[in-house]
Amino acid sequence: MAIKSPESHANSLAYDAECQSALTNRLESLLDDAQAAGWDRTKAAAALMYLSAKRLRSSAD
Repeated sequence: MAIKSPESHANSLAYDAECQSALTNRLESLLDDAQAAGWDRTKAAAALMYLSAKRLRSSAD
């Protein structure tokens, strides 16, 4: 499953919404896989939020 390339410049107002839209199907698929493996879907989504925040913090250092 390919992720759509951005059409907007990274500094444009539309960029974030475009990125979220491009990642939605992959994220849903990842959550489906986690749930199929026995993980609670909400807990898996929370874990992804935590890992994303941790990644943002480490790249800001």
